[in-house]
Amino acid sequence: MINLTELEIMTFPEASERWNRERTYVFQKYFSSQDKFLPGSVDVIGNGKGTWIITKEGMEHLTGQTEKEANTGLWRVIVEFDFRILEEHSCDSEGEAKSLLKTLTRKELMKRSPELLDKVEFSYLDKQKRNYGVRIAGNTLIYSKKVSKK
Repeated sequence: MINLTELEIMTFPEASERWNRERTYVFQKYFSSQDKFLPGSVDVIGNGKGTWIITKEGMEHLTGQTEKEANTGLWRVIVEFDFRILEEHSCDSEGEAKSLLKTLTRKELMKRSPELLDKVEFSYLDKQKRNYGVRIAGNTLIYSKKVSKK
């Protein structure tokens, strides 16, 4: 039996985002220069327009980067007090950033308000949904955000 998760396939939009590109990146590349794609790495599932898919190996061939390389250092976790950055850490994935966010929040709460440890709720701290984290005691923010590649 074939295990589909082992095939490492994803939709074009998902692949674009996972490689830190604009959501239509793979579509644009495919319809402008199909010759740049690894043979057998792309297919369409379903009727009509269908769902376009690409393999992980196909994305690596197209971009010349692994997913990790494409996302290296793109996440920041920041501890801020009165609009001054006290700590800033780079992370290579959203999962790593969220884990560090929880660790730093726990550390800060242990110093200030241990009774709030089980009551912490993370959310977006701004309307543009760029900074995800928590506000502690009014003046301290601990948050993560995705930054642009330079």
